Amino acid sequence: MSRRARAAVLAVTGVLLLTGGPSHALGQVVRGQVKDRDTGKPALGVVTLIDTAGGLIGRMPTGPQGQYALTAPRAGAYLLQFVGPGYGPYVTREFTLAAGESRIMGLEAVPLPAIALDTVIVEGRPVPSRLAGFYQRKSGGFGEFLTREELERWNPSQPTDVLRRMAGVNLVPTDLGYRVVSRRDPRCAPAVFLDGIYMGTGAEFDFDAVLTTEQIEGVETYSGAGQIPAEFNRSDCGAVVVWTRVAGPGQGGSLSHFDLAAEAGGWMSSEGLQQGRVGARGLIGVGAAEISPAVHVLVPGFRIGGAEDRSGVEIQFTVRGRPLGRGTPWYAGLGVTFLELEAPRSVADEEQYFLLLAGASLPRGAVRPMVEVQALNPFGFSKTRFQVFVGAVVKVY
Repeated sequence: MSRRARAAVLAVTGVLLLTGGPSHALGQVVRGQVKDRDTGKPALGVVTLIDTAGGLIGRMPTGPQGQYALTAPRAGAYLLQFVGPGYGPYVTREFTLAAGESRIMGLEAVPLPAIALDTVIVEGRPVPSRLAGFYQRKSGGFGEFLTREELERWNPSQPTDVLRRMAGVNLVPTDLGYRVVSRRDPRCAPAVFLDGIYMGTGAEFDFDAVLTTEQIEGVETYSGAGQIPAEFNRSDCGAVVVWTRVAGPGQGGSLSHFDLAAEAGGWMSSEGLQQGRVGARGLIGVGAAEISPAVHVLVPGFRIGGAEDRSGVEIQFTVRGRPLGRGTPWYAGLGVTFLELEAPRSVADEEQYFLLLAGASLPRGAVRPMVEVQALNPFGFSKTRFQVFVGAVVKVY
């Protein structure tokens, strides 16, 4: 055979080997559709190709019509598995893919039987959105918490009685009440927050003077820096957070406290105290303000200098608030005062004034000293009179 003939035979043989023999480059493919056995509709889920040793070969979710297609890397024995919501696991029998084979296999998804579950009753109560964080932190397991329901079962008489039940803090008696300190270190006072607002430390804030137990919705305490949430992290000594109630139907309005004060004072002039008087005042807390009615009796002889000695009665109605915060001693307000005066010659005289006032009442303890300055007819300039009262406030409710 000539050289040219041998070359032609070799070329033909190579072409036959390339085109006539089995093709491994195309791989082995199994494809098909998954249908619901009962309805015949396409079933949605995941089809997995595994070998006889349990090894994962390929996995794919079914298409909108339940179709799938998976490729095996080599010829051999395989199984198909189908898993889908509402269907039981389905595994085919073992089948063999020859080299380069493309096999079509339809799969049947077997629906799971319906199961009747017992009735589930979910109980709860709505909480104000501002307290959502309180209950989320309570479920987190850090800190110590008291809820309104627990307070109503224990019925404490004072807010400090509530704090006595908290393991992380301790109460130290003082001349004017109690200060709150860390139980681990009595020299350390925790930060105090009222409705999320920083009020100072436990050594500065008087719980009994500012709050009543009826106002408290929840309390949370943190004994160490590692427990304190970021929003209350003001001190390594821990934190005490008090949440107040919002008055609603059936709660009897928003009365927060009722105090009584005994006081004495009078008009101030260049000669000193004039028309001295003694009396009593009520302090009725309504929300963030106080309504304060008062009755004073002018005492003859209770004066300094040579001003005319007069007797009579004074009635006042004022409204006041604490613009620097409810935990501070300073307050301011306005009101009216009515006087019915009598001179020694039994001549009656009636006077009334609009007034502005400012004062301080220490927010500590059950008995609190107070001092108050009133400007009568404050816009009359040269006719403005000033009177000063000093006294003591006793908490009733």
